[in-house]
Amino acid sequence: MQNFTQGNIARQFIDFTLPIMLGNVLMSVYGIINMIWVGRLLGPDAVAAVAASLPIIMLMPAFLIGLGMATNVLIAQAFGRGDTAMLKRILSNSFFASILFCLLISLVALSFRHEVLGWVRVPVEIREMALSYLTVMMASLVFQFFINWMNGMLRGLGDATTVVKILIILALFNVTFVPLCITGVGPVPPLGVAGAAWGSTLAAVATGIIGYLYMVRFNPYINMRNWDYSIDWGIIKQVFVIGVPASLQMIVVSLAAVIIVTLVNGYGTAVTAAFGIGMQIDMLATIPFMSIGMAATTIAGQNLGGQKLDRVFKTLRTSIFFGLVIGSACAVVLFFFSREIGSIFLKESSQSAQVLDYVRGYYHWMAFIFPCYAVVFSIQGVLRSAGDTMALLVLSFLAMFVIRIPLAYVLAGPGGLRQDGIWIAMVTSSALAVILNWLYYRRGTWLNRRIIGK
Repeated sequence: MQNFTQGNIARQFIDFTLPIMLGNVLMSVYGIINMIWVGRLLGPDAVAAVAASLPIIMLMPAFLIGLGMATNVLIAQAFGRGDTAMLKRILSNSFFASILFCLLISLVALSFRHEVLGWVRVPVEIREMALSYLTVMMASLVFQFFINWMNGMLRGLGDATTVVKILIILALFNVTFVPLCITGVGPVPPLGVAGAAWGSTLAAVATGIIGYLYMVRFNPYINMRNWDYSIDWGIIKQVFVIGVPASLQMIVVSLAAVIIVTLVNGYGTAVTAAFGIGMQIDMLATIPFMSIGMAATTIAGQNLGGQKLDRVFKTLRTSIFFGLVIGSACAVVLFFFSREIGSIFLKESSQSAQVLDYVRGYYHWMAFIFPCYAVVFSIQGVLRSAGDTMALLVLSFLAMFVIRIPLAYVLAGPGGLRQDGIWIAMVTSSALAVILNWLYYRRGTWLNRRIIGK
């Protein structure tokens, strides 16, 4: 555990952000490896079945991730204030409120799983495989939630190192259990596509047990026997007041991405392939900014709880500085070497050359989005530390649905700039998002949203 209410913020920021960054990389990598196992062992139809289920699976935990963020904020503020009694109530109330909500989501999802696959137009020939995978993942959501809740709690206490250890264990179990469940081993028969979901479930169960036992040994706050089990409706309310808007913000961003993909698909396979490559590169390049924002939430949250506003403001300056250094480096590398980086994804051919030309055109605009991410993620991390997630939801909606989507349709419309108009709209909306977020931050309204330590 780390107390961020004293000491050198820049040093603390680096020490805390690096493990978070590594953890986010692990989350991305083991998902890719699992898909490779499915493709190598079962073939392209199985990959298509899993891919068809992914948008649904990614949408389901959105509310739970938001609740995990709420736990992070509440724990960070209580820990920064030094209020142990409050901390014990937050741990128990946030855990049981979140887990009951998780079970409700699983029940609803299982009840409508057939209809959902029809809504997203899963091809008939792979629908049964997709259904088998989706059913197991929906039923086991509570185990995935427990790991997410543990990680949010640990980050709130300033312990990113243990989060990395948990994610390393989860990744190792995943890459071990998934192929074994797909092909079968010993008394376990081959489970096919469903085996990929069973492998992930077993990995989550094993990781949850090991992670909890490890934490009980080294962290005095984790042991459930020491929690305060009195019901605190104020805490439960704040879990949802903070968590639900954070989840809706993720859904807004995801839906905007779906609309952009639909627009891109209208310009042919080569443009779609280039955009797909760009998205894969962007996902990895965005990890540092996400990690910086998560670190800012914890560090600023503890200092808000301890009523040390000067350190909150310094946290933002520090996070923006580090973010801009990384964002500028990303912009330079991707502007000048986008074709070379994109070639990693393709074999040499005339068709590949055309795709790579589109990748280069994509980054002639999109390279400049990363400095924008540096500022936006930092500001939003600090705003989230105060629990002001409703403002973040509104700001994201304005950036995506009031600016990005309409501008993309106008610039890429008939007689327009085609796919370049989409890229310009994405960069422009991000630049305007910087201004919107900065203006809201400067108003200072978010300071009145502190939950603990008022």
